[in-house]
Amino acid sequence: MRARRERSILLANGLSLSRVPLAAALWIAPDVPAWTLSIIAVAGVTDVLDGWVVRRARREAWAGGDPGAYAAHVARGEVIDGLADKIFVASAVLALLAVAHPPWWALGALVARELLLVPALSIYRFLPAAQRGKVDFTAGYAGKAATFFQLAGLVAGFLGSALFVPAAVLAGALGALAAILYVARAARAARPAEPSA
Repeated sequence: MRARRERSILLANGLSLSRVPLAAALWIAPDVPAWTLSIIAVAGVTDVLDGWVVRRARREAWAGGDPGAYAAHVARGEVIDGLADKIFVASAVLALLAVAHPPWWALGALVARELLLVPALSIYRFLPAAQRGKVDFTAGYAGKAATFFQLAGLVAGFLGSALFVPAAVLAGALGALAAILYVARAARAARPAEPSA
């Protein structure tokens, strides 16, 4: 059972890391909408699949009575997933800037979550290892919705659609909310444990 869960983690991490070469592949033909939209679609599918694999393996770990040993693998996988997402989004935004020249403020809104999380992730790196393991990096509803509108904004941008700006604004608002929730969870984890009575 444990070997199967470890294979699941390897699969999830492989799906996450596949977004790094996809980020580079965007630049093969960034001015061809069919190409860029195909790459964005594949990246979106890998994002959904890696989350599904991890959730299934996590359920198995809880059912098998081994949630603790599995948690460390999941935490590392969530960092890999987040990093791969940021690399892909940064590449896509730069490609969009190169071919479509959208408003700067709309691009900023599109990547608001990433911009807000950079300081938080820097602080996270300096937390003691025991506290880092307690930080929950799983995406909540706000984070998932922000990712959806981020991808929708990229698609609209590459298609030259007027929906780009509304999608970017929604991605920014939801991304800011997701970043606040991430920081709140990290702050709770960083709090020293209260002595037992």
